[in-house]
Amino acid sequence: MAKKATRPGARKNVLATLTRFAHKRGSRGRARFGGWRKILMHRFAPGSGTPDPVSLAIFAIDRVGPAAVRACASGVEVRVAAPDEATAAIFRAALAQTARRRATDQLIRIVVD
Repeated sequence: MAKKATRPGARKNVLATLTRFAHKRGSRGRARFGGWRKILMHRFAPGSGTPDPVSLAIFAIDRVGPAAVRACASGVEVRVAAPDEATAAIFRAALAQTARRRATDQLIRIVVD
């Protein structure tokens, strides 16, 4: 029998890849997929009031992490667009906690896209 040619963890990375691709901006400055991004971000938590933990981790790694580095390096306020108010509220609360230890976290503003 032939073995599958794909890596075992490849399926786990599909959502992360699609979400990252949807976040990138097109030539006109708009998100490539508009409403599709919100569907991808909350695919596994339809109808719930809180975002999916996987989408939160993706958002933190892809958007908030680099923003923290930019704020630390430049000393200028950095705005990060969240897909919805629930996600924004979670990250605002998290940044309020981490700002106690890192003053540059006060320079990160989470806004709803």
